Amino acid sequence: MYTIGKLSKKTGVTVRTLDYYDEIGLLKPQSATEGGHRLYGEEEVMRLEQILALKYLGFSLEKIQSVLHESAHTWEEALSEQLLIVKDQKKRLDELEQSLSAVLYSIRIEDEVHWPLIFGAMRLFQQDKEEITRVLDRYLDPAQQEKMLSVDLDEKKKQEWTTLILEIRDHLHVSPDSDIAQQLADRWLEGAYNMFDGDEEFLGNAWEAITEESDGIMFYPMTREVVTFITEAIQAKEAKENEDNENSH
Repeated sequence: MYTIGKLSKKTGVTVRTLDYYDEIGLLKPQSATEGGHRLYGEEEVMRLEQILALKYLGFSLEKIQSVLHESAHTWEEALSEQLLIVKDQKKRLDELEQSLSAVLYSIRIEDEVHWPLIFGAMRLFQQDKEEITRVLDRYLDPAQQEKMLSVDLDEKKKQEWTTLILEIRDHLHVSPDSDIAQQLADRWLEGAYNMFDGDEEFLGNAWEAITEESDGIMFYPMTREVVTFITEAIQAKEAKENEDNENSH
C-alpha cells in the first residue's frame, strides 16, 4: 500500500494534484489508516497511470472520468474522437506557424510592421486548401500544384530570396536593359530554376500564375512591380540577344 506521499514519489504526481483528484472523485484511495492517512493500492496506481496517459493524449479531466468507466468499444470511440481533435489542433498550429513565418518575412521585406499585408497573409493561410487550389487550377495541374505547395526553404535560402527581392525593389527605377537589371533577373531565374529542378514547363506555368495573381497576397513578395521588373529585364535581354544574333549573320 502507498501513502499519498509515497504515491507522489512513485508517479511524480504532486500531493496537491492527488488531493484534487480525490476531491473530484477521479482517484479515490483504497482505504485509510486509523489516523486518517489515505492508502492507495496497485489498482489505484494503475488507474493513476491511465489518468496520466489520457492527460498526455489531451483528454480533459471530465472526459477522463467518463472514459475510465467505459468498455473497450467506448474507449476506441473516445480515442478516435480525440485523434480528430488533435488533427484539428495540428492544422491550426500549422496555420499559425505559416502566419508567423509570413509576418517575419513581411517585416524583413518591408522593414516595418505592415498590418494590411500581415492581415492578408493570415487570411490566406486560414483559407480552405480547396480555395487556394481553385486559384491554382487555372495555371497548374495537380502534380505541379503539389510541387509548388511543398516547397520548404531552409533559413539560408529564405534569407537569399529576401535579399534578392530587396535588391530588386531597390532598383525598380533602373532601365530593364541596364547591367544591374539583367544581373538581378538572372539571379531570380537561376534561383527559381534550381528550386524546381529545372522543370521548364512548371516554371512557365508558375510564372503565368505569379504574373496574373501578383496583385494579391498569394505569391508575396512577388508584387506587380517586382514581376514587371523581372519580365521587362528578361524581355530586354532576349531582344539584345536576338539583335546580336542578327548582327552576327
